[in-house]
Amino acid sequence: MASGDFDGFGLYEYGGQGKFELLGVPWQPQNAATAAQPESAGRPVLLYVHGWQPGVCQNLAPEGFITPTEVYGEARDVAQPWLDAGYRVLCFMWIPFADERDVATAEQKIWSSGPAQVQRRLTSDGTQQEVRDVGSMGEAFFEMYQQHVAGASRIHLVGHSLGSQMVARLLEHLLEEKNQHMLPQRVTLLDPYFTNFGKKYLDGRWTGERVREAVRQAAEAGAAIEQVVSSAVLKNPLSDSNDELRFHTAYYVLSPDFIKLAFGPRDVQVLTDRHSYARYAYFGSFSGPDCGSKAKAASEAGKQERIVGMADRTDAEVRQMMTSERHWVQVDGCDSWDPARLVFEPRAGSSTSVRPREMVQYA
Repeated sequence: MASGDFDGFGLYEYGGQGKFELLGVPWQPQNAATAAQPESAGRPVLLYVHGWQPGVCQNLAPEGFITPTEVYGEARDVAQPWLDAGYRVLCFMWIPFADERDVATAEQKIWSSGPAQVQRRLTSDGTQQEVRDVGSMGEAFFEMYQQHVAGASRIHLVGHSLGSQMVARLLEHLLEEKNQHMLPQRVTLLDPYFTNFGKKYLDGRWTGERVREAVRQAAEAGAAIEQVVSSAVLKNPLSDSNDELRFHTAYYVLSPDFIKLAFGPRDVQVLTDRHSYARYAYFGSFSGPDCGSKAKAASEAGKQERIVGMADRTDAEVRQMMTSERHWVQVDGCDSWDPARLVFEPRAGSSTSVRPREMVQYA
């Protein structure tokens, strides 16, 4: 739920128990004169951005942090440990623009606006509106970041699915020399999605190519970057597997076997549930302020080279895991929902037959 009239577009702050409060809306005249929120300076920020939202405007509601009982057997708020640790949990929502029948149309909005800077949005009654003289969704995200996030003591930037492209577009802005002081310390891509083939609006480049380049540059600038895969969403001819992106991230492979395949029409929903699992598993794997020491102790208590958890890893550990020479596969906790049982073992290479010309290692 959200306080007031929920529009689904803008930067929202999550307060727990499914409650959201609007902080700001892009493209408003007063934004240029608005300073960053003073409470941001002394507190860490977890900043999340969602992906494609087909059909959501019909029953408009935020993409939240509470696990659906029908899939997970409980309604757990996976953002609560972050709130308890003192984080501000912020969400950039672009639901009315991301609600498109075709994922490629929503994808284009991240990178560009139409002729005369027009963006199409959907209303709750299903009608379409044209918003004129505006930029891309990536630019809108950057505007809210400048106003409400930059200056925080720590910034952890997370994108799910198509939201990973929103993260990359934001990174492109932040990598400009005048903005590099605003770069986040941690970046997490949750089951990222990219369509195939070059785009006219990118002068023939692929969206995955742009994401890969932004991630590489952010990694070289010192960011700790993770990629978490939980579904087969990229395993089709219309999607770009973007294998080379793995070279520049700590690459995790989740195995949500408890979300069982139906081997029939229902597998469309199974794919959706597994796609969302990366979100719940990652946020749920955070255990509090001393999470780094907890994760290290849990990993050392297990078999050699096994690691426990994802969000609990320190930035330094993630930097060491950012390599083309190994990736991490879940080997325990696959048969049930329990983010405390996420155990991974290393595997050689980057889980792809594609190899870099030279070894990639960031620490």
